[in-house]
Amino acid sequence: MNYNLPILFILLLMTSACSSNRASVTNPITGEKSNPGLFSKDASKGISLDEILNPQIKDNVGANINGYLWRASLNILSTAPLISTDALGGVIITDWYVDKNSKNERLKITAFIKTAELKSNGIGVKVHIQSFKDGFWSETYTNKDLETKIEDNILNEARNLRNNSKK
Repeated sequence: MNYNLPILFILLLMTSACSSNRASVTNPITGEKSNPGLFSKDASKGISLDEILNPQIKDNVGANINGYLWRASLNILSTAPLISTDALGGVIITDWYVDKNSKNERLKITAFIKTAELKSNGIGVKVHIQSFKDGFWSETYTNKDLETKIEDNILNEARNLRNNSKK
C-alpha cells in the first residue's frame, strides 16, 4: 500500500487553505463589501496570519501594545523584582518590594499598557502598599499620587525613547 498519496493529499489541502486570496465578500442585503480575515469577519480588524509570520511592526510589541511604552515601563519598574511580564497583553507585575528608605512599607506595582499609540492615557499603573505593624503586613491600600508619578515617569521615558530612536 502506498502511504505517500494520503500525505500528499493532506499537504495539498493544507497549502491551498493558506492561500493569500483577499477577495472581498458582498452582503446581498446591504450591498456592503467586507474583506474576511482568517479569524474574523473583517480582515482590517484583528491580526492576520501574515502579520504573525512576517512581523514588520516597529512601534508595537504586541497587536495592541506600544513598544515605547512597553520598554519604558520595563525600565522604570526594573528597580523592583518582576513577577510577570506579558508583552502581548501589555501587563507588567512586580513582586512585593521594600525600599531601603522606608523599611516598614512594601509596594507591589502593576502596569497596564492600554493602547498601541504613545498617548498620555495609554498607560495605567496600580500601586498596592502594605505597612509592617506588630510583625504582620497590614491590609493592602492604594496610593493615587504615587500611581500618577509612576505613570508620568513611564510616559517621559517613552517619549525619550521615541525621540532618541529618530536620531
